[in-house]
Amino acid sequence: MFVVFDFKFSPGIEKSKTEKFTFTYNPEVLDWLSPRFMYNPRYSWNRDLNTSEDATADIKSENDFSASFTLSFQKLIEKIYEPEKKTSSNSRSRNSRGRKSSNKDKQKFNFDIDQPHFKTILEFVHEVSKKISSISISYKYSTKNNFSNILANFYPSYKFKLGFEDNPFGDENISNYISNSGSIYTFTNIFNQELRFNTTLQVSNNLSISNLEYKISLSANNQSTTGYNETKVYSYFPAGATGVDGVPIFNWSINYRGIEKYGFLKNWFKTITLNHNYSGERTETLAEGQVQKIDYRRSFAPLIGIKIIPKNSPLNINVNLNNTLNINNTGDQTERKTSEQINIKFDYRKDGGLQIPIFFLRDFEIENNVNLSLTMGYDKSKTDFSYVFTENLSDFETTAFSNTFNIKPEITYSFSKYIDGNFYFNYSVTETHTTGRKKQTDLGFKIKILFESFN
Repeated sequence: MFVVFDFKFSPGIEKSKTEKFTFTYNPEVLDWLSPRFMYNPRYSWNRDLNTSEDATADIKSENDFSASFTLSFQKLIEKIYEPEKKTSSNSRSRNSRGRKSSNKDKQKFNFDIDQPHFKTILEFVHEVSKKISSISISYKYSTKNNFSNILANFYPSYKFKLGFEDNPFGDENISNYISNSGSIYTFTNIFNQELRFNTTLQVSNNLSISNLEYKISLSANNQSTTGYNETKVYSYFPAGATGVDGVPIFNWSINYRGIEKYGFLKNWFKTITLNHNYSGERTETLAEGQVQKIDYRRSFAPLIGIKIIPKNSPLNINVNLNNTLNINNTGDQTERKTSEQINIKFDYRKDGGLQIPIFFLRDFEIENNVNLSLTMGYDKSKTDFSYVFTENLSDFETTAFSNTFNIKPEITYSFSKYIDGNFYFNYSVTETHTTGRKKQTDLGFKIKILFESFN
């Protein structure tokens, strides 16, 4: 058979090739759950730059799967019971077309509910569901499989390319696909999976609890050179000297506004807002199934935050108190690093401008803004260490400490949109366990000029 074109023939040497796939599925069911699924496998083949008789190549399979759900309690409750909607008293005067739409919007009962007590309970649950934001649930699973210095004429199956298998050789002998010319065969298998829950709770018009998040993640790494190790991380609140007395718990963020409406505060302040944030986790590291270390992190950033805007004054006041703790447990040894920070910032902004009269022409107006700021901060941190396992803080000894105080006044001036600059003065005092007490003073300025083309 005579063939004019052979599309499999290549006049050169094949150096690399890639294959990518994307699968997305959004089922139009369960609108109160909003499910979504995605899978994205990727495969690559790269020839090695060697001159030996047995050409070798590196193959890699990367695969990402994700599933997300948005659970709406309000939509779920309305599948069972939907309260009666209020209608205006002049509904009778509407035309027939208006009556049809009004009748269509009347209360809907997927189930006949005649018992008044059960109906009252459902009404209460429905009102509560309005205050709870949708719960976001996300799951991610990813794998990476790398195999280096295998024979270039080896082609794995699509089970490996699509991520359904971690081993491209299957049940066959690996030595059949390894070069004998001196290239070292290596492999790496990596996988990560993570599960997250997130929601927001609106307690009242002024009080909200947001970023309510709980996370669980597991990652593993299997290499031909270092062996197998894995890391487990989940949301946690550590307690005790070593952190082991804590409990798994959600991270959170609390915001409370409207404090200026109480008492004498309404006469002096335009806005007063309080905020409080927490995040923490437990991290466990294992090698060949043996626990190597367990770390804990606890962060209040801020522990207490206050934002104040006085009345009849372009002044903003921000005060933040932060507290962080990091605990590292390795064997019987424990290291505790604590840090406390206080930051206070005053911002005063004045907007203005000036007009330059020009004879026979319109006055030339120039805008200018002045911002005065004063930042003060205090940072106190220390490191405590124990060589033996103990839950008594008195058994720890301080191995390092640092105390820092700084004050920084700054003036920023904007002379139209083309010219601006700032002038600052920074004074700080630092004391550590190694250098002792040290003072530092910085003085500087910056000018920026913007040139614009009229072409």
